[in-house]
Amino acid sequence: MTGVCLSSEGWGPISPTNPAHLTTCFQHGFLTPTLNMLFLVTAAVRMRRLNSMPPLPTVLVTVWIFSAKMVLSIAALLISTAEFIAMAMQFPYVNIYTCSLALQTVAVAVAVCLHYKEQFHNRIASTPLLLFWLFSILLSLLRLRTAVSVDYSNDFDILVPPIALFVVTALALFVFECQPKPHELFDISADDVDDVDNSGFGKLEDSDDDYCTSGSPEERANVFSRYTYTWVESLLQKGYREQLHLGDIWKLTGQYRPDVVHARFQHNWQKELRSGNPSLFRATARTYWPIWVLAAIHEMLRTISLFARFLITSRLIEFAANYGTDQGSPIEYGYFYAVALFIMSCELNNALRLRRTHAQRLKTFIRTSYMTAVYQKTLTLSNDARQKYDIGSIVTHMSIDSENIATFFESSQGIWCGPLVIIFCLFGLYQLLGWSTLVGIIIMLACMPIVSRIARIISTCSKLLMGYRGQRMKIMNEVITGIQVIKMYAWELPFIQKISNVRIKLELSIIRKNNVLKALLQSTTTLVPFLVSLATFGAYSLFDNKTHGPLDARLVFIGMPLLNIIRLSLTKVPQIIPNISTAMASLRRLSDFLTASEIDFCAIDRQPYNRDSLDSNADDVLVSITNATFKWSLADTFELRDINMQCKRTEVVAVIGRVGSGKSSLLSAILGDIIKCSGNITVRGNIAYVAQQLWILNATLRDNILFGSAIDRDFYDQVIEACALRHDIDALSAGDMTEIGERGITLSGGQKMRVSLARAIYARADVYILDDPLAAVDSHISKHIFTHVLGPHGILRGRARVLVTNAVQYLDNVDNIYMLRNGRIIEQGSKTQAMARQGDIFEFIYQHVNNQSSTESSSIKSDTKRSGNNMDTNGYQTTPEKRSLGHTSTGKTRGALTGRGRHKTQDASINQASGTSRIMTTEHRHKGRVKWKTYDAYIKASGACNVSIVIIAFLIAVAGEVCINLWLRHWTSSNTRKAHNNIKDSTKSVLYYLLIYGALGIVNVLVNLLQQIYIWVKCATRSSTVVHQNMLTGVLRSPMSFFNTTPTGRILNRFSADIQKCDEALPINISNCLSQLVSLMLGIVIVGISTPPMLIIFPILAVIGYHYQKLYISSSREIRRLDSTTCSPIYAHFQESADGISTIRAYGQQSRFIAMNEDHIGQHIRVDNAYLLLNQWLAMRLETVGNIVTLGTALIAVASIHYSGIGDPNTFGLAISSTLILCGAANGCIRYYSEVQVCMTHLERATEYAELLPEAANVIEDHRPKETWPQQGIVEFKNYSTRYREGLELVLKDLSFSVQPRQKFGIVGRTGAGKSSLSLALFRIIEAASGQILLDGKDISKYGLFDVRSKLSIIPQDPILFAGTVRENLDPFNNYSDQDIWRVLEQAHLADYIRNKEERLEFMVEQSGSNFSVGQRQLICLARALLKHAKVLVLDEATAAIDNATDTIIQQTIRSEFKNCTVLTIAHRLDTIIDSDMVLVIDNGQLAEYDTPDNLLANKDSLFTKLVKETQNINT
Repeated sequence: MTGVCLSSEGWGPISPTNPAHLTTCFQHGFLTPTLNMLFLVTAAVRMRRLNSMPPLPTVLVTVWIFSAKMVLSIAALLISTAEFIAMAMQFPYVNIYTCSLALQTVAVAVAVCLHYKEQFHNRIASTPLLLFWLFSILLSLLRLRTAVSVDYSNDFDILVPPIALFVVTALALFVFECQPKPHELFDISADDVDDVDNSGFGKLEDSDDDYCTSGSPEERANVFSRYTYTWVESLLQKGYREQLHLGDIWKLTGQYRPDVVHARFQHNWQKELRSGNPSLFRATARTYWPIWVLAAIHEMLRTISLFARFLITSRLIEFAANYGTDQGSPIEYGYFYAVALFIMSCELNNALRLRRTHAQRLKTFIRTSYMTAVYQKTLTLSNDARQKYDIGSIVTHMSIDSENIATFFESSQGIWCGPLVIIFCLFGLYQLLGWSTLVGIIIMLACMPIVSRIARIISTCSKLLMGYRGQRMKIMNEVITGIQVIKMYAWELPFIQKISNVRIKLELSIIRKNNVLKALLQSTTTLVPFLVSLATFGAYSLFDNKTHGPLDARLVFIGMPLLNIIRLSLTKVPQIIPNISTAMASLRRLSDFLTASEIDFCAIDRQPYNRDSLDSNADDVLVSITNATFKWSLADTFELRDINMQCKRTEVVAVIGRVGSGKSSLLSAILGDIIKCSGNITVRGNIAYVAQQLWILNATLRDNILFGSAIDRDFYDQVIEACALRHDIDALSAGDMTEIGERGITLSGGQKMRVSLARAIYARADVYILDDPLAAVDSHISKHIFTHVLGPHGILRGRARVLVTNAVQYLDNVDNIYMLRNGRIIEQGSKTQAMARQGDIFEFIYQHVNNQSSTESSSIKSDTKRSGNNMDTNGYQTTPEKRSLGHTSTGKTRGALTGRGRHKTQDASINQASGTSRIMTTEHRHKGRVKWKTYDAYIKASGACNVSIVIIAFLIAVAGEVCINLWLRHWTSSNTRKAHNNIKDSTKSVLYYLLIYGALGIVNVLVNLLQQIYIWVKCATRSSTVVHQNMLTGVLRSPMSFFNTTPTGRILNRFSADIQKCDEALPINISNCLSQLVSLMLGIVIVGISTPPMLIIFPILAVIGYHYQKLYISSSREIRRLDSTTCSPIYAHFQESADGISTIRAYGQQSRFIAMNEDHIGQHIRVDNAYLLLNQWLAMRLETVGNIVTLGTALIAVASIHYSGIGDPNTFGLAISSTLILCGAANGCIRYYSEVQVCMTHLERATEYAELLPEAANVIEDHRPKETWPQQGIVEFKNYSTRYREGLELVLKDLSFSVQPRQKFGIVGRTGAGKSSLSLALFRIIEAASGQILLDGKDISKYGLFDVRSKLSIIPQDPILFAGTVRENLDPFNNYSDQDIWRVLEQAHLADYIRNKEERLEFMVEQSGSNFSVGQRQLICLARALLKHAKVLVLDEATAAIDNATDTIIQQTIRSEFKNCTVLTIAHRLDTIIDSDMVLVIDNGQLAEYDTPDNLLANKDSLFTKLVKETQNINT
């Protein structure tokens, strides 16, 4: 033998003499060189990479395994060299064997070097080496088999020993390389190894990235572990043994970090915005097209593999049909096709898994980008945009719209690939059955307009559904935010009806219609493939029956897999079409939001200011407004006109005016929150802002003050003392590390104001914007704050201060006064100048002085002078160095505020505080499997009868599918027998088989339709109604302690994301699970009948599958619960941020809050990513089990033919086609069952809120008061004590007093004494721990809450308005006439304002009443009380936000209109209660004093007298 190829068989690849072998020339000429060349190229690239990596410590990597690998690799090199030399000596000329062995020897030599290099530079097994040794083993085994089994000349006998030795050596190397390296390598960092002696390898430099780990086992996993997801099993095992926690989930790798993901998206989105015609779709596509293309490539590979498997299946069935005939092939072909079918199934599943991986990555990235973009956009919205997009709708954008669009991109491969697959299948059917296929195609095309029409209606419904869902969430957000006021007014029922109307009449009506359409669409996808098969097989049997022979097993069971592929492709239509329509609607909504108008950050000329500069002096103007005009929104008239104002570096500028004059608007103009129409405004330096609507973080008190800055203990203590917070902090359970809850629920109004003020002081700003901070505190606290903070000797004396106030007693100590009326500055100047002019400021001050009930005894000015440099009553050191902010550099503080870091200093202060007291509860997470009661709740909500019908339909469907397949086998067997006996099939016979096949199919379709209608329409719609209604009732009937300890975002998340899952995901997963279960049972029955030996294998595989499923379900369920609990903080943080947007922007803290939002999203993505990995782990194993079933069935079928000599092609074809269905069905069944479990966790969360512990009954039917109760209005507390919730200290202790009919009853006390708690007790917001409250002698605890609260009236401390008309805000029950409403508006001095609105009583109040000033909101609350005119009225600091003149008018209105009522007044300003009949003084929750004002004032040592004197001193 001469020449390059020494084999007589030639290049092959298949041996002509033995089809089970590959030729030696093909092995040596193609396989061996390809493997070695690929390794050499890969090794070169890898060596270059290793040279750039720092060396590992020798002490850690020099282990015995390394020595063994080096010895074995050198041995492999020697063996390969020996084999090469032997072959060269045997054939001393150029030939393919010598060349391939030479190349192999070079590759092994490189492998030796790579082993050495990898050991000292890489912490995981080398991928190039693992793959090289694995394929070298397989190739060597193939060569060894060929050398042993094929009768070659004796020249090749010498190759057997070296090949065998090489296989053993390579196998040992492969095993050793798979061993993990020491764990210590993954625990070290660059700093740890910087000083390690590396024995000549040098120091580590710039290796932080190389040694930075994410703590994920994936980092330690080799290529095979990563491919099979074996590294995930540690999490699965832990999840099976115990409950998983967030700390058990691996941290995110860099590519998944929200800031990294969003930066990529934002780059393209900004390009779109600059283009002038922005497209969110284009920006998304530009950002993530590489991932989409990767997914598309793998989808195409999946499609190719699908058809390759079809071709192999057809060859296998043809082999079975022709075996033993003249056209038959050798038995080796049967085994070859069986193995090829297994390999192609593996490749198909691999492509599907990789496509799914990339698609899920795409979904994660898009969702992360959108959620981050929505949050950032919210921080920049203009007032016009904020009026259009309320918090509820923005939450919908973050949760639902982003999910819809991301889901669309994830499943978008099916849009182009689905039709392509159907076309290929129809082409395959045409090749198989000829022109008869055209009949099926015509039927399919005829059905497409129906499908298209249904799809268009679903699209329209989806758009409407999104709008209604957003509308419901808007109302829900308002209800949760104002729940305390709703309970006090006893308005739960109208708000439940309002939400239920949107839910039932709008949202659920669309869901019901949508579900009907989905049921029809789902049934259509079953009907169309059946009609295609019926028409195709019928046309072929009746009119052709010759082109490809009779309708036998080859035609039917090759055609059936194609029809099944068509069915599976059409099955996705009901999911894809709604996804497209929903995504398009969401895309438009989200795009509109992201392009909404923003505040003009350039409207204000913001300039830096360095107060330490030599050029700076006291005359520097830090705030300057020149000829400026402002308005709140584009549609409004001017709010502020011709404003000219300035504030110098050390000045205090006071802004005064009546309610609605524009004081707060002026401060908003300085902050840049409203539209500047003309003029100029300049602000120099940093700003600190104290809003009138107080904003408190859900964090510790210390964190609220630090607000992201590092703690300076000395200065922090100064701030605490200056704001009179020391006593309050000492009273808290954990001091300043006490968590004060959402919106500061554990603090009184005065305490919240002082915390906000302390936050501003600690910021060390240049300009302080203060919106009436003194209104919410008691008189003595007001004096303390002005003296030690705001006044000329206060801690802010060297800073520019713009102060809105109605406390005219302090105007002596301000540098300039601006008075506003109707949006104009009508007068300005110092108090001295104003008093000399006797203009509007003089009149404003005179009205206040004229209202005082006692003479002034001293002035605040002289008081501050006397204080000098002494210690004040609180022990505050008043030396300038301590009390002033001085020249402390603000750079450090502001750097902490505006950085994008995670602020570890602040977080550490939280974590290290051993005494931290938590207010907000950690979200409850259920443990273990979903309890039966959750399923039971869903069954009951769906209707037991409906569920029974679904189960019966399911069983009939299984039986129907089995009958159809067995009938097809019977039909084809009959045709085969007739063909063998040369009997011509009659038309009557064909019609007989065809009609029965058609009847069975129609029955099956009808049963499927019945099942779908009952799942989607009866069960899903009914359960959605019941679950939401129970959940809504459960939440609104919960006591206030629930709302005080549960973030609003958490509640909203349950009403949005969890309810949506129950509405949509749960029914579709139940439907899919049942459909897959039908296919699974069908496959098991058919395969068991066709190949009985598989019944022995099935139980083994079932046990393996059950083991995988058990591991997966336990962990995936816990991770989905974690997913829900990590989702809630995102919306809670968003809600909190949205409430404090003005404050965040004023402090320049947008970057910090964006970083916090990204942290919350990152935690959620971290859990979601773990869930996706578990899915891949399960898919890999289930698909492998399914492929083994396919291989086993094919091999058993071929073996039966081999050893019996004959085969039944009908049974063989039925078994193979059913096996292919069975494999996909088993995987799909477990997957959808897991998804049902996941959806049940959402239902579990919903039912949890439906089962919340309720407050007392609204109505006790057998114990209701008379309609006229209370007739007199006698209020009596008897030994009454209460606490806010179990486990807390008493806030009211053993109170006993009585209020007589028509008495005007004043309640006073210092901040935090328990004044507001008393009003909460009267309304039974908090229940008695002991004692009782009597109303006209009746114990109110014996009546229902509605009967008690509806008989009382209150004007609350925090004025709450709801989105809706003015009428709805005054009279939600629609019990009063227009005349009544106008009357109370006149009495509340709001009638003129409302009449000026075009809509009048139908004028829309925006969310939270944002289009009314705080004072106007308070007046509307007064109008509510006037309209109700209850016998008992509670005024809880009701006029704190109102100027003195308006307050005087309001007090007169209350005295005249409620003269026959019992009025309980809680007030900071004692002049409002000084003429009361009786006064109750509360101190630390106890009754300190109780008498007439005169008697209390007569006692000079009484606490009331001291409070009055403090007020008199302040008022001078």
